[in-house]
Amino acid sequence: MNAPFTTLRPRLRDVVRAETTKILTLPVTWLALYGTLVANTLFAVLATADGLRFGIGDDVAPLSAFAVVMFAPVHVFLLVPLHAMGSEFREGQLRTTLAAVPGRGRLALGKFLATGAVVVPAAFAVLLPGRVILGLAEDAGGGAVLADTGRWALAYTLVSVVALGSAALMRGTAAPLTVLVGVSVLAGGGFLQWPEGVRLLPDQAAMSLLGTPAFEVTELAPGVAAMVLVVWAAVSCAVYAGCLVLRDA
Repeated sequence: MNAPFTTLRPRLRDVVRAETTKILTLPVTWLALYGTLVANTLFAVLATADGLRFGIGDDVAPLSAFAVVMFAPVHVFLLVPLHAMGSEFREGQLRTTLAAVPGRGRLALGKFLATGAVVVPAAFAVLLPGRVILGLAEDAGGGAVLADTGRWALAYTLVSVVALGSAALMRGTAAPLTVLVGVSVLAGGGFLQWPEGVRLLPDQAAMSLLGTPAFEVTELAPGVAAMVLVVWAAVSCAVYAGCLVLRDA
């Protein structure tokens, strides 16, 4: 008597491995990481250059005083999770993925874990050279530099997770990145005159987490800023999983 037919379900670790491999084989991933590394390192060099100041008239300061500029390379970094998730909506790739992993909840979890497995070490890699340069300029010890890099890597990671939901909602890469950059420019440029709301935006909360708020009126305590980012990240994961399970096919 023949054994009944059963559908093999891929193990979670196999899903994570496949998704991790996919992210690491995308050319955009490495271009984004290289661009972020160069930008962070260049900004650190400019921030520590003797006598180099930026501003207008008498209101000048070193580049490190401009939190929005120092944090701006994160938007290049966001191409890593955005393209990994958003590119699946082109040419029916998501349908192929769902055929291989029909369990959508398992697939969503595998994508989250794979994104974290790539984003966390990548954040440290692209941030460390610049943070070391800034630390040396401030005569900071090795422990202080590592702690500082860890805070920045945490901010990069949480903002990257926040980006996942927008990739699912807009089914692509360019549109969500445009929205994220546009909101950041409007908030960082002071065009949104609602500090109570602006301070809760992901990029503004991230800068407060780092102790470098864009404006005094938008500053949050680092602990509160971390909680705000965690809530944003949780909502984003829920949005992505909801779109994958209930909408996308």
